[in-house]
This record gives sequence, C-alpha cells and structure tokens, in this order.
Amino acid sequence: MRVDNKITQDAKEKLLAAGTRLFAEKGFAGVSIRELATAAGVNSALISYHFGGKEGLYEAVITAQYERLIIKFEAIAASTSSVEEKIRMYADVIRRNHTEDQPLMARLVQGELSSPTACMEKVLRKYTFRIAQIVSDVLRQGIQSGNFRQDVDPVLAALSLAGMLNFYFILREITKAIVPEFSGRDQEFVDTALKIYLKGMGRD
Repeated sequence: MRVDNKITQDAKEKLLAAGTRLFAEKGFAGVSIRELATAAGVNSALISYHFGGKEGLYEAVITAQYERLIIKFEAIAASTSSVEEKIRMYADVIRRNHTEDQPLMARLVQGELSSPTACMEKVLRKYTFRIAQIVSDVLRQGIQSGNFRQDVDPVLAALSLAGMLNFYFILREITKAIVPEFSGRDQEFVDTALKIYLKGMGRD
C-alpha cells in the first residue's frame, strides 16, 4: 500500500512540475491533457484522478506558487525584525522568487492576466490580496510607530513597493536587450529601489 501511495504521490508531483513549466510557456489554453501527461511521463487519466481535469491542475499549479510565497511573507511578518528590515526582507524574497526560487511564477501570472480563466477570481485575486494585506500591515505598524510618514495609505504603499520591484523583474529580459549593461545587476536594482522607497516613506 505504501508503495502504491508513493507512486501516486510521485505522479501527482510530476504533473505539477510539468504543468508549471508548460502553462508558463504556453498558457492554459495552449496546453493539452495529452501534452501534460507526456511531459510528466504518466497516464493522462491521472490528471482527472488527482486534479479533476486540466482546470484543476492549472489551479493547483497557481495555488502552489502563491502558497510558497505567502509562507515566506508570513514568516517575515511574524519575525522580531524592525519594520524597515522587514521591508528589505520582503524585497529580497521578491528578488529570489523571480531569479532563483520560482522563476516561472511571473510568466504564469502574466498568462492569467492576459487571458483570464476561472482561476483569476478563485485563486489569483485571493492570494494577491493576502500578500498586499501582509505587507500593508507591516507598513501600518511603521506609520503608527512613527518610523514612516503619517500621510501615506499603507495599502497603496504596499502596492507601490510590489509594482516597483515586480515590474523590473518581469521586464528584465527586455531591459537587458535594450541596455545590456543592466545584465547581472539585479541586487543593485533592488538596493536602489529600496533606497528610493524608504527615503520616500521616511518622516518629513
């Protein structure tokens, strides 16, 4: 029984890995059930067995990407670090998420934004709101403690930080093609963005 369970779990993980790659490359509509099964090296019937169909696999892929990210954000929020240090840690998570940990996540989200599916309402908005909530709560603490300026909406400030950082990484390849000297300067960009952001958030 344990062997069967392990085989079943392995098949599920292979489908998630194949789905992550293929959906990021081709979008939801551009990937067939047969293609997913072939890439995972499993019987196509297992897609229905584990996920209820292609839609379920797609939702599981998007959910897994966001849940891994939210775990990191929640751990930072719960830490005893200063508010400013938490903002720096959030920025580092975003950098690593794009470059090392989950490099396909941005392409998955872009695909969903350009060609929305039911996943937009069911998953994407829920998790995006949760991340904004986590960061805005930390910013609110900074405002209430007097570390940050009082005339700033913490939710808008959280969205500004996310936009500043994510925009760079999403368009990084285009930027490199236009301005080659930007290649390999990801950390320098993050440091510069944080310097500008924290200066703007500082008390007058």
